[in-house]
Amino acid sequence: MVLKQEDKITTHIDCNTCIAQVYNVGVSKKGNSIKEYFFKDFWLCFGNVQQESDKLLNFDCAEPSVKMVFQFCGSRALKLSDFSDVLEMQCNSHALFYTSANKGQVKINGCENQGFLEVSFQPKFLLSYLPNNESFIKLVEGIHKKESTFLPSENNTITAAMQSIIDSILDSDRTGGLQHLFLESKVKELLLLQIESFMRKPHQDTELIQKYHAGKIYQAKAIIEANIGKPCSLIDLAHQVGTNECTLKKGFRALLDTSVHNYWNELKMKKAMKMLTESDASVADISMDIGFKTPQHFSTAFKKYYGITPGTARTQKK
Repeated sequence: MVLKQEDKITTHIDCNTCIAQVYNVGVSKKGNSIKEYFFKDFWLCFGNVQQESDKLLNFDCAEPSVKMVFQFCGSRALKLSDFSDVLEMQCNSHALFYTSANKGQVKINGCENQGFLEVSFQPKFLLSYLPNNESFIKLVEGIHKKESTFLPSENNTITAAMQSIIDSILDSDRTGGLQHLFLESKVKELLLLQIESFMRKPHQDTELIQKYHAGKIYQAKAIIEANIGKPCSLIDLAHQVGTNECTLKKGFRALLDTSVHNYWNELKMKKAMKMLTESDASVADISMDIGFKTPQHFSTAFKKYYGITPGTARTQKK
């Protein structure tokens, strides 16, 4: 993405391993935010942009590279100058590909909130981690022949584990070398999850989760995220999105690689940790806010998830 120089607020981060440049891009609409990090071994860009109408952007690549793209809201279509096919990405999808081209176009579809994360690095970085697996034969061949190659998209849904890492990147307020170390570790975690996702065969229940079912699963996910502390049974949640309990459970597992219960619990625990470390709310108020009947039940669940008590978490942060 080409950014206008007048929109850039640049900060230099010096650490023992590299110098990183951070660009906060301020645009006219409230809530728009894009950040770019340039490190020695990789480039990272992420943000949220309100895009009312379709937009076609031209981009240049200085050298051949491997790209990880996560489109967690909105959609886009990518066309490389040396590749006949178009990579189309919908909401909640990810892609891993090699590009030898130095030019291309990306069409960003109009959306109230385009949410994305992109990582770019040299091919040798990926080759050092790729397993000897048939899923990556064409990609490795493409890199050696310097021919742009996309991995197939059968298993390209952003899982709950991927989304959790993406959220941690978006929410990180670290600076300097700590931010560099944190981002590098999270990029590697995302790459690991991507590699494993492409190694898996399409889920056995794919036929069951047809396109209209997938929309209902993501609707259920959105309901959970908007109502973290409000009790709701699986049956009620399924009815809210117009499906049944069995399809909801299987669909959630197939598309997000986790269960409804585990995803809901993860959101509760993360919200609890945030409240413990960033507010003065009591443990009793926090437990009530995230939907636990008693502080004792909350404390037990919190310790099981984090390995420490709520009180210890608050003390350690301070």
